[in-house]
Amino acid sequence: MIAMPDLDARRLVLRNNLAELDRLAGWIEGWAQQDLSPDLSFAVQLCLEEAVANIIMHSVANGRLEIAVEVERKDQTLVARIEDNGSAFDPTQVPPPPVPASLDEAKVGDIGIHLMRSFASGIHYERRDGTNRLTMRFAQKHSGSRG
Repeated sequence: MIAMPDLDARRLVLRNNLAELDRLAGWIEGWAQQDLSPDLSFAVQLCLEEAVANIIMHSVANGRLEIAVEVERKDQTLVARIEDNGSAFDPTQVPPPPVPASLDEAKVGDIGIHLMRSFASGIHYERRDGTNRLTMRFAQKHSGSRG
């Protein structure tokens, strides 16, 4: 892979295998540590890994499932897109998880889409020509002086 000194646009194609999450994490870390704040890097990594894991675990494709992840910076916003040829699924239509009344009632898991909504400043989904396209936006926060 050719090193890219600038985060203008980057693309990674993944296979339908949970082991690909390690490759995705390494790819994100490779450019995020240089180009993003630690908070933004964490948010982007969590959201991309959650979305890709959901595709790998739950999607069905006619033939081979293909997943492409692309990130680019537009002004002070990082835009991340995930495209796949799996079954249609719009995460923006998933209702928020119920708030448990107690720790005993709390469930482990099933909050990944909720976390994506919490960390991304915007999420958009569209299905076109048999392809899912999930676009997440992450606003780059300006560091201000504290005192």
